[in-house]
Amino acid sequence: MFREGPFPAFLHGIVEYVGGALFIALPLLLGYDDGAATAVSIVIGVVLIGVAASTDWGLSLNNQIPKPAHFAVDWILAGVLIASPFLFGFSDESTPTAIFIAAGVLHILLTIGTRFGAKTDTERRARAKSSSSKVRATADDRPSGASTSGSGSGSASDDPDRRVVRPGDSDDAAAQPSGGSTGDRSTARRT
Repeated sequence: MFREGPFPAFLHGIVEYVGGALFIALPLLLGYDDGAATAVSIVIGVVLIGVAASTDWGLSLNNQIPKPAHFAVDWILAGVLIASPFLFGFSDESTPTAIFIAAGVLHILLTIGTRFGAKTDTERRARAKSSSSKVRATADDRPSGASTSGSGSGSASDDPDRRVVRPGDSDDAAAQPSGGSTGDRSTARRT
């Protein structure tokens, strides 16, 4: 799914719960002068707690958000955190501006460094069967010994129209589909 970082998803979830609580409490504790900074901080705190509580992992309350969606929401939320002082007009107030920008940068680092979990076998098989070479290439992170039907095994059950070219096959034998014309090589598919 994602590159493996040093932080487990459990820690990521705890940091989001604590961060959400801090974003709700900080306007009251530090006394933000701007009403927009207070409102945005409370809304972001509620969103952080809501996303952490709804993601499909161990700390979740209802497992509604898949991990890839959570990953995308983390990036969006980090961008909103960094841009909020400028978008909502409280960049002249130094305390909330510094908190929002620092929290956005730390959230990016946390997201990059989180180990969200390994791909399931069904996800690997679906990626291996994809027509996109980039998607098939990302399926190569499967554990050793795992086999998928799109791995070039050449079995007849994979795709009856597909010809597998192996080292040592002559060009004429490999290029001609069975029962096809002998002069037209454009109809043969090479892998």
